[in-house]
Amino acid sequence: MKLIKNISSFKDLEKTVFSYPKLKELIDKDPSLKKQADKYLYEMAADYRPSTIYLIGKVLDLALGELYDDVNFQVGGGGDLTKLCKENHVVLVPNHQSHADYLVMSWVCIKKYSLPIFIAGGLNLNIFPIGKIFRTAGCFFIRRSFKRDGIYKVMLEAYLYYLLYYGETIEFFFEGGRSRTGKLLPPKYGLFNLLLEAHSKLPPERKKKLIFQPISIIHESVPEQRTMAQELMGEKKKKESFFEILKVFKIFAKQFGSLHIFLGTPIDAPIIENLTPDKIKKTTYHLAFRCFRRVGKNMAVTPSSLLSLILLEEPSGAIKWNAILEKGRAILDYCEQFDVHFTPSLKKEKFLKTMERAMDIMLGNKKVHVIGRGEGEGQLLYQAKKDTRIELLYSKNTILHQFLVPWTINSVWIHIFNGTIKDEQGLREYLLNSRNQLKHEFYLPTTQQYLQKTLNVISHAIGREVTSLADCLTLDQGELYLVAKKLGVFARAGNYIHEVYYINALTLKELGEEKEQFSMDDVVKKSAEIFKRELKIEKHVKYPESYSTNIIKSSMNFFLLAGYVQEKSKIICLNKDKPIDSLIADYKKFLEDSWAIVINPGK
Repeated sequence: MKLIKNISSFKDLEKTVFSYPKLKELIDKDPSLKKQADKYLYEMAADYRPSTIYLIGKVLDLALGELYDDVNFQVGGGGDLTKLCKENHVVLVPNHQSHADYLVMSWVCIKKYSLPIFIAGGLNLNIFPIGKIFRTAGCFFIRRSFKRDGIYKVMLEAYLYYLLYYGETIEFFFEGGRSRTGKLLPPKYGLFNLLLEAHSKLPPERKKKLIFQPISIIHESVPEQRTMAQELMGEKKKKESFFEILKVFKIFAKQFGSLHIFLGTPIDAPIIENLTPDKIKKTTYHLAFRCFRRVGKNMAVTPSSLLSLILLEEPSGAIKWNAILEKGRAILDYCEQFDVHFTPSLKKEKFLKTMERAMDIMLGNKKVHVIGRGEGEGQLLYQAKKDTRIELLYSKNTILHQFLVPWTINSVWIHIFNGTIKDEQGLREYLLNSRNQLKHEFYLPTTQQYLQKTLNVISHAIGREVTSLADCLTLDQGELYLVAKKLGVFARAGNYIHEVYYINALTLKELGEEKEQFSMDDVVKKSAEIFKRELKIEKHVKYPESYSTNIIKSSMNFFLLAGYVQEKSKIICLNKDKPIDSLIADYKKFLEDSWAIVINPGK
């Protein structure tokens, strides 16, 4: 195997970096900055060595075969990554779920394309001895924040210029860090902006088109899932260390199913040479979210995420194997109809065997247990273990954004049934209010796209075209039943989010009754107490996974924008002009009614 390698000597590195116009101008004005610039370059630069790649390749050949059933790598539209990288400047932009992602992407690119990549990693990973391994495998280390350090920002831009100058393939995780929840995180704009700037300064003889290649990485089970779940429940985040990172590779007693990597359609970078700073900022924002949406589109339904979605519908009870299969097929039918990607292993001819294997893995990893057997074939009763539900939620969250519309339609059906929604205006307001809440948890389509998909899903459910929200209110009882029956499998898919928002609404009300002002720390502490209380009552809060410091904090943005609370200098108080009691009552009614109506999925 011969590597496609363009990178030059350290001497050429220094020469190219310090020729970067912005950096040269800064140092010409203040030569004393050269010493600091040298320090930053030494701190960040990769020290790529093919020998490290060969060694990692050998280790991963063995390790991945032990840990994963398969590494499923797919390129959308039959694209050719080798050709793409040869003809363009290419930046790979994957999502980030595990520390293993750094090495897995390098392994895939070397194994399939003999293509080395230079990966942006956090400076927190530069710890002995793992930092040395990462650096010689092509990782360059960057600080998480450098807004107030002008020379550092320009040095990083100059280093990216150097990589582009020599035609290297660059990779960075656009979320800025690992997702602790399974949900895609909003993109960080910094590296998008620096790459656009660096590319714009390349000399004509070195400049090719700049391409961003979205990549969706989906682990059937994330090695660090237990630790991240503990952080979501309020435990302090552990500082990165060699021993913490090493834990990712000390897990051979577990099984992780398959690892899925999907390359989406490449995105051409915009030309920014003649744009004003404001327009560059807006252009960068749109580029980042185009990449984000494309990655989200290709976050495929996997066997483990499908099982997690089904198992977590039941807060504490068990579900029969035949019912799991029935619900799984109903979900995949929806996926086929509305172009939601799912892994090839879930195709009809492989479905049963794949689901059996996925359940075996969950049983082996002690996330699920068998609690009994009914009469006849397929009647084994499975239950998610209470202390691992938050881990299963991670898998569920990787795909939940794909099913928010049918879940919302189910909630609309409930509100029409109980008389809360009576006219077109009420329906529109409910849908928009639901979207306004969900946008703090997921990146959603535009309002128009969201409403149009709602109409499309309802049309498919009842077998005739529905063209407006007004049409939805003309559905007869039979058609309402069809909607509920077709989409019933999603009826409680997002209920845990409503439960967390309900918990925080109660928290804000009770804190406001105790004192005039309070802090976010007060909210987090009090919400944990209220969650335990409400879960014990089991009237409105039923899901053990319905507590997350992450959602408690994100829900505050909703309460602030909706005007229920006010904040100044990190001090929070209730808005007396907009009492939160009515919102609490709405949450209560919805959560009660969502359990009062149960319709099984079917065709």
